[in-house]
Amino acid sequence: GREWFVDILTPPPRLLVVSGGDDAVHVARLADGVGLRVVVADRRPGLLIAERFPASVRRVESDATHLMEHLVLTPDDFAVVMTHHYGDDTAYLRALLASPVGYIGMLGPRARTARILGVLRAEGPIDDSRIYGPVGLDIGTDGAEQVAVAILAEILAVRSGRAPRSLRERRAPIHSLH
Repeated sequence: GREWFVDILTPPPRLLVVSGGDDAVHVARLADGVGLRVVVADRRPGLLIAERFPASVRRVESDATHLMEHLVLTPDDFAVVMTHHYGDDTAYLRALLASPVGYIGMLGPRARTARILGVLRAEGPIDDSRIYGPVGLDIGTDGAEQVAVAILAEILAVRSGRAPRSLRERRAPIHSLH
């Protein structure tokens, strides 16, 4: 004879930003600002100083080989690789492909990502359906801050299961499920 109300609370999605570089700072700050749980990983400790990131951003000093010793990634997590170093990007992508992370964004030109994937395919089969490269929506960006907006917009669209498009073209109310 009792009525129960159940409210299931799930943690916000987690974004792993692989780089502590200047453009990664913008991605981490914006992601933190829209409510994602942000982790920044880099092998370079000088880029992980507290002053560069919001206090809620977790900073992990790790190279690609030891990254999974510091993190437990799930299919619901997102990652963006943006070190600007070909060898590091290749190694971090290799590590992320061995994890269950559901979304892996690769910053940089399409040809560079294709070259990295060619190296990894030579090592064995890979599931490249999780790879978004170049990362971000095509919104005509210029500068690190705008690139961060494009990256976060794509992540939010993927998270929502929506194909990115202009709201002007959406016929249903924006808060409907379909």
